[in-house]
Amino acid sequence: MTVSASAETPPAAARHVRCAVERAWCYLNRAMDGGAPSAQLSLDVSFSRSFSGAGARAVLREHLGADPGFDLADEAFTAMVALMLLPPAATAEEKSLALRLGRQIEAARWQRRYRFFLGANGFPADTDCTGLAVGALYQHGLLTAADLTAHVADLLHAAAPADSVPRPYGDDDALRARVFMVYWEDGLEPHALRRGRKHDPVACANALYTAQLSDLHAESESAAAVVSTSTRYLAEHLESGRYLNGTRYYPSPDAFLYALSRLCARFPSSAQVYSAPLRRALQEHEEANSSPRNGGEPGPLALAFRTLAADNLGLTAGQDQRHALLARTQQSDGSWPASPYYRMGRFPVYFGSPYLTTAFALAALRTRQTLQAAAPHSFSGRTAAPTG
Repeated sequence: MTVSASAETPPAAARHVRCAVERAWCYLNRAMDGGAPSAQLSLDVSFSRSFSGAGARAVLREHLGADPGFDLADEAFTAMVALMLLPPAATAEEKSLALRLGRQIEAARWQRRYRFFLGANGFPADTDCTGLAVGALYQHGLLTAADLTAHVADLLHAAAPADSVPRPYGDDDALRARVFMVYWEDGLEPHALRRGRKHDPVACANALYTAQLSDLHAESESAAAVVSTSTRYLAEHLESGRYLNGTRYYPSPDAFLYALSRLCARFPSSAQVYSAPLRRALQEHEEANSSPRNGGEPGPLALAFRTLAADNLGLTAGQDQRHALLARTQQSDGSWPASPYYRMGRFPVYFGSPYLTTAFALAALRTRQTLQAAAPHSFSGRTAAPTG
């Protein structure tokens, strides 16, 4: 994997990375006043002009001539992502942050499902949020094993029906039987808008991750079928190269590669399927998109995705340079700038924030390599922390 070389000496670069970790941690705590701040929205990927969820409906009417049909309220998805990226707590500060994030996430729960937005604005719970929320809460000890099983049992009901009509792979409107859909569409959630039956590979990967945390797929034939078929669906998406176009809700190819790498890091069965093609895809994508001769270095969010993916796959080549480059792009307040992480499906409206980018950047800088090199007394110096 090709990245720009660092001009710093190795000891100086390592100190710079450790300093960046501490500053980023301080920023995330300082920015969280009662909860992780809601993402900003923008009509352009540069986030040159952004607006809040509260004003989004009016902006869409004015600039796109369209009404989404609901108010884009404050959201809980940022908290779900932040908790997913936070290693299981080992210090009082980390435990406090995990508990605050957990409370914010619980405010978006409906029965065994989790919504993107805080409050009931008509937007239904979805499998992406539920997968991230349930997995993160469980791995931080905020859900019991029994709760996990109950959540996963409901999550499995969001798989496309077994009698879905098969179509050639690549048909954007195709439903794949027994593959996780984005929405349940079962009509159980009161006052929820119908969103239509559809797949998104990143959402599917996040749902699959949490489904495999429970033992249901080993005990139930129907659960095993959903896990197996969803696994094949993601493998096809990777090997077809369609991930290079982004997904319906995640515009960056790196977001998909990172989501798949999480499965490899946690589940040997997933690693057996994805590791080899994923390593090739990471190398090819980086060589094609991030060298100076091809347009310059990647943005901080893309770089964080690639660093995390490499760490999840056990790749060390180029990681020192990635860490140094990421540390150099940190802003004076300890954050990294907003960048599109996800988008609305029907409209070119992008969600991102300094908080989200910083959460990913911090996780990328706190990989196994930097944790082992850090000073024992440092917050970042724990040696037993899985990568997000």
